Amino acid sequence: MTRHPEHPARRYRWKLRLMQLDLWFLATAVGLLSGEGAGNEVTAGETAPADLTVALSPDSQLLAMSSDSRLWIMPLGGGTAEPLLPAGTIARNPSFSPDGTVLVYQGRSSGQWDLWLLEIAGGAVRQLTDTDYNEVEPVFWPDGLSVLFASDRAGSYDLWELHLSSGALRRRTGRSGRASSPSVSSQGDIVYANEREGRWSIYLLRTGVTTLLASRSYPLRAPSWRPGGGLVVLNEQPTPTQSNLAMLLLDSRPLLKKLTAGERVAAAPTAWLSSGEFVYSADGGAWRRPLGSAPRQPAGAVPAAP
Repeated sequence: MTRHPEHPARRYRWKLRLMQLDLWFLATAVGLLSGEGAGNEVTAGETAPADLTVALSPDSQLLAMSSDSRLWIMPLGGGTAEPLLPAGTIARNPSFSPDGTVLVYQGRSSGQWDLWLLEIAGGAVRQLTDTDYNEVEPVFWPDGLSVLFASDRAGSYDLWELHLSSGALRRRTGRSGRASSPSVSSQGDIVYANEREGRWSIYLLRTGVTTLLASRSYPLRAPSWRPGGGLVVLNEQPTPTQSNLAMLLLDSRPLLKKLTAGERVAAAPTAWLSSGEFVYSADGGAWRRPLGSAPRQPAGAVPAAP
């Protein structure tokens, strides 16, 4: 099987992982993954797992997360986390359908990532892609008829749209560099991250026109639309040991402002409870917080690895 380039976000995370491995085992041993007792100050040894992502059901009742490359589901705010797939299944980046009945996710087998659908109620799975390439970071289109994702099938990572019933495939980006982390607004506007030669950028794709919103010499990742539009929350990582959330205000001139400090924020999209409150992963746990200065609150404990 032909080897293809690793996804940029995953490649960068593994570089960090080599430096953080000893601290990760220490954090696990003392129970930091549960998020219990954690505040906004980072304790020595705290670090979020590279693949910790969260997704919120449209009715804001259920939290799906990937942890230790497994998918789990639990009530928002706490409760028993139930595995969604058999042990040994490698899966990441779940995303709810608009009606809340189905999850789309990326699953790894035969050396690369493909896309899958999972019915939450019955547990039935359906494979969406089966190629020699990587299909990652899927999200549903607002009407639920298509899935948007990143893939290296054209030689570098671009965004693609797959129509679920017809199987029709449409390439949505073709810029140089490596596109990642698409997010679609209710109006069909797409924001995504792109890395090229060590420069990270956030782009807006609207009615076929691409606009640069922000660009930095350090990683900008996982943008997420606020309901109603007008604002995007994303992850920025100025140094290998510093990461935080930032908000990108889309006014006449886009403005990027730091949103959190004193946390290790996972490079994963936020999940919105409302236009003023969201769920995100940081310091090894899932948290909810408003856009203002109020402190974060636990949204659910990360399941312990078996």
